Amino acid sequence: MRIKLTKIGNSWGIRLPKNVINECEFKNELNLSVEQKRVILTAIHQERAGWREKIAENGENKCAGCEEEWQW
Repeated sequence: MRIKLTKIGNSWGIRLPKNVINECEFKNELNLSVEQKRVILTAIHQERAGWREKIAENGENKCAGCEEEWQW
């Protein structure tokens, strides 16, 4: 797929088609890296979002739904 660079102030940018954004699950922020003259964009996934809130609700040593102490 060919896309064009677009002048944005003193910088340059690109427009990504909606289907590419959806397929890659891009949100407001991305990770950008350059490897061997290639630009790589990757989605940022916050897999642990909400963990702090759950710990605060249940106490530090308790898990949600755990009524009894864990035995190894």
